Amino acid sequence: MQMYKIGFPQKVYSGLGAVAELPRILQEKGIRSVLVMTDPGVYRQEAVQKVLAGLNELQVTCIHDIPPEPSVYDIKRVYDEAVRAGAQAVVAVGGGSVMDMTKMIAACLTNPGYVENVQETSMIRNAPALTVMIPTTAGTGAEATPNAIFLFPEQNLKVGIVSDSFVASCVILDGEMTRSLPKSLTASTGIDALCHAVESYISILANPLSKTFSRAAVQKICANLERAWKDGSDMEARQNMLEAAFLAGVCLTSSSTVAVHALSYPLGGKYHIPHGISNAILLASVMRLNLPDCRKAFAELAPLMLPDAASIPEAEWPEAVVDYMQQLCKRLEIADSLKPFGVNPEDLDYLTENAMEVKRLLLKNPRALTKEEIRGVYEGLLQ
Repeated sequence: MQMYKIGFPQKVYSGLGAVAELPRILQEKGIRSVLVMTDPGVYRQEAVQKVLAGLNELQVTCIHDIPPEPSVYDIKRVYDEAVRAGAQAVVAVGGGSVMDMTKMIAACLTNPGYVENVQETSMIRNAPALTVMIPTTAGTGAEATPNAIFLFPEQNLKVGIVSDSFVASCVILDGEMTRSLPKSLTASTGIDALCHAVESYISILANPLSKTFSRAAVQKICANLERAWKDGSDMEARQNMLEAAFLAGVCLTSSSTVAVHALSYPLGGKYHIPHGISNAILLASVMRLNLPDCRKAFAELAPLMLPDAASIPEAEWPEAVVDYMQQLCKRLEIADSLKPFGVNPEDLDYLTENAMEVKRLLLKNPRALTKEEIRGVYEGLLQ
């Protein structure tokens, strides 16, 4: 029998208002000094100020300038601030970049020397500092995963650093924290979550446990994403999207993303296209390429995704799933071309070569993609 594993944070608190549990979580762990990390945009939001106000009995240091695309060179600066603060725990209030930085700093705090060579995860020998992840977007699933993504400027490439030690101690899923998320980010992060759920379902490492979470995530996202996009004050949809993004993140601890993310990394590294948008642009094209090897999997997902599945012959479900994905991105007003982001035909060789290097993900894709097929995906998105 196939052996598989799946990872979870130690505790998950979910529900509107759940962020009020944060002070108790820290106090029960005997935490006296806490580092809160966020980014400039999130820091200005009222919800974040409420989080900080609730920690008034603790020694709190807030770093609120985490960049949207942190590079490996940002890690040392943030680490030095964390050391000066004497942080015993690190709380992330933000999106994927903030949570990835939180994972990294928590590991660096308890593992001397690791900060100097963060790709060498074998240097993580001690349990990291306590982490609490409070996502403010419903998409990356970073609060559930063992992955931390950083930009390596010399290579113009985003690289995923993976360690079981990066899995959060606690996660708080509170839809109120996403209330002010703009429509564009609601769309791109939501599609990112859907991408995680679908890719983990078709990965060659997919297994009964991961597929259970994938199906639940797909169903929740397809039922709630457009609702949250149309009306940001629909808190039921907001909460459901946060939970769906978490479920999709859990899948990644077991079965991984595949070709969409492999082709996405060069776009983020050189052209700084936001991760969710690059995934959304690529998703339908890569799914269509994978279709001959994924008919059964896409047919299984069809009733969870397609509102009119019952009226479509089952033999046509796989194609309908790919078409639905493409039309969903259009309805959410996400770009369907790489041109607006400064990508040109002369960049095709660079993109193809760099995508081919992301073997960690391509080797898990259900179809062995050729160099010509990968180039064809990029080329098709420049028409």
